[in-house]
Amino acid sequence: MVRDYRQVNFIQPDNPTDEERHKMLLMTLEQSNRAEDFNNIIELLSPPQDITTIASPGSCKGIRVGIIGGGIAGLTSAFELRKLGFDITIFETQENRLGGRIYTHYFDADKRFYAELGAMRIPVAHETTWHYINTFGLRTRPFVQNNENALFYVRHKRARNDPQGKSVMENIYPEFDLTPQERVTPWQKLIGDALSSNLYKISPATRKELLQVKREYSLTIEYLGSFGIRRVLEKMGLSEAAIEMISGLAPFLGSFYYNSYTENLIEEYTVDYAYRYEIVGGMVNFPLSFYNSLMSKNPIEYSNIQEDGLGKITWANGKTVNSILRGDIPNKVILEYKDEKTMETHNQSFDYVICTIPFSSLRNVYINPMFSSEKMQAIKEVFYTSSQKTAFMCNERFWERGNDNERIVGGGSNTDLPIQTIWYPSHRNSIENIQEESQQVPTGMRDNSYNEPGVLLSSYNLNLDAIRVGDLEDIKRVEEIKRQVEAVHGLEKGYLDSIVENFITVNWNGEKGFYGAFCYFMPEQQKHFSYAMAKTEYDNRVHFAGEHVSLTHGWIEGSLSTAAKAANEIARLCKSV
Repeated sequence: MVRDYRQVNFIQPDNPTDEERHKMLLMTLEQSNRAEDFNNIIELLSPPQDITTIASPGSCKGIRVGIIGGGIAGLTSAFELRKLGFDITIFETQENRLGGRIYTHYFDADKRFYAELGAMRIPVAHETTWHYINTFGLRTRPFVQNNENALFYVRHKRARNDPQGKSVMENIYPEFDLTPQERVTPWQKLIGDALSSNLYKISPATRKELLQVKREYSLTIEYLGSFGIRRVLEKMGLSEAAIEMISGLAPFLGSFYYNSYTENLIEEYTVDYAYRYEIVGGMVNFPLSFYNSLMSKNPIEYSNIQEDGLGKITWANGKTVNSILRGDIPNKVILEYKDEKTMETHNQSFDYVICTIPFSSLRNVYINPMFSSEKMQAIKEVFYTSSQKTAFMCNERFWERGNDNERIVGGGSNTDLPIQTIWYPSHRNSIENIQEESQQVPTGMRDNSYNEPGVLLSSYNLNLDAIRVGDLEDIKRVEEIKRQVEAVHGLEKGYLDSIVENFITVNWNGEKGFYGAFCYFMPEQQKHFSYAMAKTEYDNRVHFAGEHVSLTHGWIEGSLSTAAKAANEIARLCKSV
C-alpha cells in the first residue's frame, strides 16, 4: 500500500479489458520479479462459480432469505440469490442512502462535483470487482496514485514526490538523525527493503495462504502474522529516526505500525499499489447498479432467466436489525428490527440469513442463542480502523497553479500533520465521457483550468489522527484542516478562507451502522479469527459476508467475493433439501 510505483512506458486505458488488466498485473509482477505469482493471484481473486450452475433458475422459490445490510455485500448476495427464485428481504438501517462504505457525496444537483467519502479506487488485480463492473457495463478511468508534483510536508519542511526520492533526501532527511546508510538510501527503498523483501523468502505455494481463509496456516504465515509492522521495521534494521520519518512520509503505513504485518504483505502480494481505477461519475454508481437491477422486473443482467423464475426482492430501508434469534420453529431464524420512522419493533422469520454488517456494528446486536465462542470472540475483538475524510468544495483549483513542475493533477500529498493525506482529482482522461455526463472539461486538460471550481479531498486520515480530527466540532475541524492544507502547499495563512465554499466530513467511527472504517487485523488475529469469522452459524442457517470476512480488508473485492460465496453456499443447501 505504500510502494512508490511508477508506470513506465505504459499508458493506462479507460475501461480496460480483462486482457489489458492482466497485462498491467503481469507487468507489475515482472518488475517485482514475481511473475510466478500471476496465475495464483488471478485464481484467488476470481469470482466463485456462477450460482446457476449449482441450482436451476427458479428452483428455490418460496425459500426466504433475510439479508442484514444494504451495502455492496448485501446487494451482491441478493443479486445472485434472485437468479434462483429466493424470496429476499434486505434490511438497511440508512433511510436515504445505500451502498454502505461506498459513499459518494455530490455538492451540486447536476452531480458535476463530488467527493468519495468511502471507497475510491480499484486495483486491476481484483478479479471479482471487475467481473461485476463488466456485468453492469460501468465506465472506469485511471486513478492517479502517484504524482511527481505532489508534496511531502514533514517537520515543517517541504519536498516533491520525485521518483528517485531526491527532493525528500535533500529537504527532509536532514531533520532526522538517520544512520549514514539511511541518509543515502531513498525513502521508497527504505520501506521496500524492510517490508517487501520478506515476501521473496516465502515459496509461491505458501504465499497463496496470505489470501486464503484457513482453519490452520503454515508456520511461516503464522510467524509473520505474529509481528506488528513497526516491529518488522525494527527487526529489519531501521533506526528509530527512520521509523519516525517514514510515518510522516507514508502516514497510512505509520497509522498501521501496530497492526499485523500480514495485512501489509497481502497488499504487496496482490500489487494493489499499482494501476488503480475509479468509476466515472462516482463510485456510488456501483451499488446503484445492483439496486436498479434488483428493482427491475426484467433486468438485462438476467437475460437468460425468465421473469417468473426470478426471486422477489423487498428493500427494507430505514429498518435496523437489533436481534438475531433462533426461534421455536425448527430451521428458522428470526430477525427483530426497528422501524427508524415509527420506532416500532417488528420481527420476521427466515429460512436463511446473510449478515453483511461489519462486526463493529454486529457487536451491538442481541444474539440468542450465542454464536460459537470463536465467532463471538471475533465479533468482540477484531480490530476496526478509524477513518475520517473531509472534502472541500473550492471555487478554484489552487493546486493546479504553476508550471509543469508545480501543478498537481491527481495523486496525493503526505504530511506528518494530523490531516495525514490530501488527494487531488485525477480526471484527466475520458474527455468525451466526462463532457457527455457534465459538460465539464476534466482537471488539467486546458489552460487556466485552476480558475474553475473543483473538489479537494483535504484530509484523509486513519486511526488516532482520524479520531483527533474527526471528533473536532465542525467549525474547529474545518479551520484546522484549512490551515494545515495551506502549510503543506506553502500558502499564506487565511488563503483558503475565500476559496473553500462548502465541505463534507465523514467520521466512520461515528457513522450509524459502521462504528469503524474497515477491518484490519492486529498481530495473530488472522490465525485466530479468519476461519471463525467466515464460518456459518445456527446449523448453516446464518451466513456471513463483507470485507471483514475476506482477507482483502478495506477493499470492495472482499465484500463482493464473500457475498457471492455466501449466496452459493445457500444455493447448495437449497439444492440438497
